[in-house]
Amino acid sequence: MTVPRFLLWPAFLFLIFCARTSAAAEVLERILAVVNDEIVTEQDLQILVAPVASQYRTLYTADELEGKLKETREEFLRKVIEDKLVLSEAKRKQVIVSDAEVDEMMTDVRNKFPSREVFLEAIEEQGLTEKKLWNRFRDQLMSQKLVAYEVKSKVSVSPGEINQYYKTHTEEFSQGERVRLRQILIREGSRPEEDAKAFADSLVARLDEGKPFEDLAKTYSEGSEAKEGGQMGWVEKGQLLGEIDRVVFSLKEGEHTLPIKSSLGYHLFQVVEKQSASLKPVSDVRLDIQEKLFKQKMKWRLESWIESLKKSAYLSIR
Repeated sequence: MTVPRFLLWPAFLFLIFCARTSAAAEVLERILAVVNDEIVTEQDLQILVAPVASQYRTLYTADELEGKLKETREEFLRKVIEDKLVLSEAKRKQVIVSDAEVDEMMTDVRNKFPSREVFLEAIEEQGLTEKKLWNRFRDQLMSQKLVAYEVKSKVSVSPGEINQYYKTHTEEFSQGERVRLRQILIREGSRPEEDAKAFADSLVARLDEGKPFEDLAKTYSEGSEAKEGGQMGWVEKGQLLGEIDRVVFSLKEGEHTLPIKSSLGYHLFQVVEKQSASLKPVSDVRLDIQEKLFKQKMKWRLESWIESLKKSAYLSIR
């Protein structure tokens, strides 16, 4: 899926924040392609490539890096060309963007910098002025509005499509056996192991006498959830460490474990509630399915629409 750059404009902010090498203006303005009346410059390409290139330098060796960067440049050049196709169409259709909309976008960007001086210095290092940046944001908003009209507004997901997806993808909505847990953690740290074990055993005795687990957790637990009475929330089978998982899922609701040793110290767990494996009802996942299907349809329609723009466009790659 090739995603137009105007849908990824935060990458531009990454470039402003992180790229501090001063490239010559003539290099940034070097023309890479012509799309109808729009040009693609080296700067347009660097806006997308910069954050990925920065990440790649930490992942690949020098020999691997050259090939990866070449692939990335080729892929993102296609993205930028598609952006320019959309922008050209937006201008042809005279999509209206108010100055106030662009000003708001500019303000949001400026506010991410500690001062106006730092902001101006950052964009200057990228060969930009405030006016140039303002124009770029106007172009992005024009493109976004056109995509919203030509693509997004024409995509919908029916209840029948949601139900059909649910029926044919039940594996996505299955829910394993799970328990809602509370925990008391007695850390070793500042005390000998035998003292930590003895104290954990004393808490077990108090639980057996009928003391509420929640109260003891609030008073004595050294875990991060102590203030909430040791409440850990829901945990599915297989998510805990082997021995803890086995012991916890062998309990009934209301029962608690004996002290279980870990690298942190000694743990006591109580099963507050238990649920068998089940299939989530469609009512619980309807919105998730709708969002997933909408994104799929949006992707297909966007690709189809961009291909139609390419057929009638003038395109020259230098």
